[in-house]
Amino acid sequence: MTVASDVKQCLANMKSVEGGLESLALRTEDENAKITFQEAQNILEEIIRGLKRRTAVLEMEEDQYKGF
Repeated sequence: MTVASDVKQCLANMKSVEGGLESLALRTEDENAKITFQEAQNILEEIIRGLKRRTAVLEMEEDQYKGF
């Protein structure tokens, strides 16, 4: 696996986790848990933005990484 494909796989995993946290936040009735899930989701959003930026850099630097 290339670095770009590893980063894109990690990005996909983080998006999946983010969706799971969103689902948990919507389903829970415990307000403290809801806040915790939302805070974790916000942190993941920052990580996802960073991974997207890194993917863009990799694709710009190496044409063969585009579309992985």
